[in-house]
Amino acid sequence: MVLQKFIRFLDLDRKSHTLYQSCIFQLLAGEELHPSQLPILWTIAQTGRISQGHIAQILGVSRAAVAVSAKRMEKAGLVLREKEPGDQRRTIVSLTPKGSGAAHRARACQEALLARQLRGFTPEEIRALMEFYERMNHNLEGYRRELERQAAAPVREKEAVC
Repeated sequence: MVLQKFIRFLDLDRKSHTLYQSCIFQLLAGEELHPSQLPILWTIAQTGRISQGHIAQILGVSRAAVAVSAKRMEKAGLVLREKEPGDQRRTIVSLTPKGSGAAHRARACQEALLARQLRGFTPEEIRALMEFYERMNHNLEGYRRELERQAAAPVREKEAVC
């Protein structure tokens, strides 16, 4: 019985994520911006100039994933990529004026979508929901660090992940 509740939770979480992504994808049509690039875009918008490696570290994704997305975003005219003068291995990314405009419009779309998603919720329910998400994210952040430590450990020390 308890397992069925967890499966229902996983199904609801997946469906919510899928619906959100679908709506964002439609809202951003014509922006030359894929929803998966939004975290990168917002990270650059918040920091100004930043290395691709630092973006990967902030978002908890691979450097390769950031490099591929940044290259596509550069091709679309959203970002400028430059080699660091003192270290040619580092690529620094910054927003172009077109990228700044896209970030602003995407943020407005996200806020409108969130308002739709939370329609009918009381302020107390929204606060409780935020607290639940903060706790879940805290739990997952700790688990991610644990998995990273295990991945870095010698093979004989690794434990089962699940």
